[in-house]
Amino acid sequence: MALRLADGTAWSDTLARAVAATPEAFGPEADGVITLHNLVSGQWQAVGTPSAVRTPVDNTVLVNLPRLDADTARAAVAHAAAAHRDWAATPLAERKARVTEALDALTAHRDLLALLLVWEIGKPWRLACADVDRALDGVRWYVEEIDRMLAGGREPLPGPVSNIASWNYPMSVLVHAELVQLLAGNAVIAKTPSQGGAVCLTVAHALMRRAGLPATLLSGSGEELSEVLVRAPEIGAVAFVGGRSNGGKVAAALLDTDKRHFIEQEGLNAWGVWNFSQWDLLAAHLKKGFEYGKQRCTAYPRFVVQRD
Repeated sequence: MALRLADGTAWSDTLARAVAATPEAFGPEADGVITLHNLVSGQWQAVGTPSAVRTPVDNTVLVNLPRLDADTARAAVAHAAAAHRDWAATPLAERKARVTEALDALTAHRDLLALLLVWEIGKPWRLACADVDRALDGVRWYVEEIDRMLAGGREPLPGPVSNIASWNYPMSVLVHAELVQLLAGNAVIAKTPSQGGAVCLTVAHALMRRAGLPATLLSGSGEELSEVLVRAPEIGAVAFVGGRSNGGKVAAALLDTDKRHFIEQEGLNAWGVWNFSQWDLLAAHLKKGFEYGKQRCTAYPRFVVQRD
């Protein structure tokens, strides 16, 4: 069956919009395919071994994604650690202003980011829009609440946060987490998911970088980069969202360290509830969590409740 596209939504049109919006993040065309850059050491660089990225829509090649080796990743982490020290000392008011600037730029390109997700991971249009909107709306809420959250002398982490996330929610999971981490005074490092979302994340991080945010975006195999992005001594914390197998490997790699980490493994999550006052509503919240686990065909979440 022939693929029917609305005017202006073909991949060639969508990619042209992405390149026009953030030309610094894209390399020249070679053999009819554009190669993405990696955001390392504070700038977009043509480094890595190109690998073709195909769309689940019709299996055609979208772009080339350059995969980095461990040595290049180590250098990027070292640079991110230096940027983290400067960012951690940046006043909260300035951090909020820069994150808000990034949010405004992302909002201006909302439809482009959503359309990239349609092509890259096969999200239906409405779900792609929801993924972008949840990220933007969620971070704007944190911008309003971050002063209260950091009250009492809470300090940034000792090093940048390393983010490894699954392919299915590039904006509402990965970019959302990074922007909140940046608000809290931490530089961020993100690994591009191998299964999709590379162009969307590239455009998003280019807009974040333009706003002066200390973000790093690396691409490469988990086997090649995991040791660096999880165990490098400069890393202040690891945030992982993905499958149980890879999550288990990350957890095992952190067993002999005191590095802070957050790991979500396909529903194998502990839920902590502190200072919770609406006890008449708690049962309904628990029930929703179990129903969500059923919908994902995963193990039910476990809950830990502390009542003062």
